[in-house]
Amino acid sequence: MKTKAECFPCLLRQCIQVARISNCSEKNHFRLLQSVSELLACLDETKSPPANAGPIYSRIAQITGCDDPYFDKKKSSMKEALNHLPDLREEIRGSEGELASAIRFAIAGNIIDFGAPRGFDIDTTLARSRTEDLAVDHTGALIDTIESLSRGASVLYLADNCGEIVYDSLLVENLFERGLDITVAVKEGPIINDALLEDGYAAGLNNFGRIITNGTRCPGTVLEECSREFLECFESADLVISKGQGNFESLSQVEREIFFLLTIKCAVAGRHMAKLAGVAVEKLPGKGEMAAYFSRLPGSLEEES
Repeated sequence: MKTKAECFPCLLRQCIQVARISNCSEKNHFRLLQSVSELLACLDETKSPPANAGPIYSRIAQITGCDDPYFDKKKSSMKEALNHLPDLREEIRGSEGELASAIRFAIAGNIIDFGAPRGFDIDTTLARSRTEDLAVDHTGALIDTIESLSRGASVLYLADNCGEIVYDSLLVENLFERGLDITVAVKEGPIINDALLEDGYAAGLNNFGRIITNGTRCPGTVLEECSREFLECFESADLVISKGQGNFESLSQVEREIFFLLTIKCAVAGRHMAKLAGVAVEKLPGKGEMAAYFSRLPGSLEEES
């Protein structure tokens, strides 16, 4: 997905938001907006929004002196999710649709995004995930693919946000119990509320596979910036499951099969998914719609105009 005009005010909004939670002085607040505006003037529209956001967040950290402004919010969302986990695990354990429920809870968890333009309510979204139709629903294809894998087949699971990864653990655990070889990829360093190595361990994902970083501090997965270790996993995995809007934005036109599980939080991403998935754009206004999208055939992804 390419950067659109609507991404400019969104990036400025995120800049202002970080300045506020970083207790940035009024003088530095103004300086920060000037500096980020200079970067915005040089954005490469052919790149994805996450690729363009990386340097902007680096500049924000440099000026504010705060490397991880969302630290407290990340810890709070992890704690809340861990409190939910036992009841959710009991709810789906042994049920006829255990795998489908785990997928839906993982999608619902993606509503936890402090960089998004709207607030969120995880309890409401979890409740919606039990009954609401997905705006794009390729869940059946994902379940069929999982059930077709032999024991020992490799799965690369691209994690997104703190808190969210606890809900991911329900799905990752299910994959582990099927005898699949799982690698979970998180971010190398702080970026918004994205999960890091320590968060993956706090969520218990190390009990079901290995945890690596993708080598970047980018709110997505920009392959040209990723580590060799990550790229080898990405290229060789029998199944790639990608969580979150940032990963969708940066990988939606990569030529390999990927299952994207996410909530859509902006109209730009909604229009892009609607085009790729062949659904009416009205179904994806970018207000928290839940989606499971499968980029089926390598080489078949349409280029954006």
